[in-house]
Amino acid sequence: MKYNGMILKINIIFIGLLFTVSVLAETSRGLVRKAAPDIYRALVIGNNNYQDSKGQWQVLQTAVADAQAISELLKTEYGFADVTLLTDGSRRDIINALAALAERAQANDSVVVYYAGHGHLDERRDQGFWIPVDATAGEITSYIRNSAIRDEISVIASRAKHTLLISDSCFSGTLLRQGARGRSREENNQRYYQKVAGKKSVQILTAGGFEFVDDNYRGSGHSPFTYFLLNELQHNNDALLTATELAFNVEKAVANNVDQTPESGVLQGAGDELGEFIFTRLDTMISQAKPLLGPFPRRSSDIPIPRPEVKRTWWKNPWFWIGTVTATAAASYALDRDGGGSDDADIVLK
Repeated sequence: MKYNGMILKINIIFIGLLFTVSVLAETSRGLVRKAAPDIYRALVIGNNNYQDSKGQWQVLQTAVADAQAISELLKTEYGFADVTLLTDGSRRDIINALAALAERAQANDSVVVYYAGHGHLDERRDQGFWIPVDATAGEITSYIRNSAIRDEISVIASRAKHTLLISDSCFSGTLLRQGARGRSREENNQRYYQKVAGKKSVQILTAGGFEFVDDNYRGSGHSPFTYFLLNELQHNNDALLTATELAFNVEKAVANNVDQTPESGVLQGAGDELGEFIFTRLDTMISQAKPLLGPFPRRSSDIPIPRPEVKRTWWKNPWFWIGTVTATAAASYALDRDGGGSDDADIVLK
């Protein structure tokens, strides 16, 4: 069989180039990729210094201290990488902060919104409110309706995997009127944690139902609700703590000590799938770094994450040079076989 010499040389070079290009394509596309670590985020709001000229919304003693303590605890002991602390927030400040948090939230993030400050229940309208520091008594347009809070939380929940709203204010239980979650009786083992971590959750924990709540618990500098919330989080010795477990312990502790009954449940219509917000304690996670943690959301600040495969630039890829050398050698061999004659000479293959 006879082939034109030039065609043979071109074919050999083309095969080598195809091999090289395929290597370059694989390298540049980075077939093995690792997603960015999931983030724990929080917006923590504490309002003390109310400016109401009519005197209905009096200055509080502990809301700012509550917010500061929660913010610090989440960052230092639970590895929250994105924490915004807002103190003495106006109506505009609070709504803008909620909107900004929604913008930052990503698909697998876990997000906490905490509020400490005045709350209000309008019994005639059957509506509950958060009270910003610039609110004026009797002017409900200066308040933040529960419906607006639910809308903002729903937007956050539409973007994040797990969302938890904690409200330490009077009448905050009105956020839970529609829909509640029963506590799971499943054993809190690896399989259970994997199950609930993989499902979307939109949970709420409130300081009280339809009653007034205390401001300063036994001179602690914290409200009763936040005092026991902090106590549970600080003295938790488990690597993983679900929001349902936390709520159960806080509800029981508060009800045992003051005339106040916290409530917990889910935000109706926000996409809850019976998942769980899971608090992951840094010191216990580091000391118990086992397969137990499997697919749970992780942060750059907790257990070391295997480094993703690094993409090599084409000139650093050994397969590029192997392909190039192979093609060059093959072309040189073909030229030798051709005897350096005319490109139109025929080569006979046996």
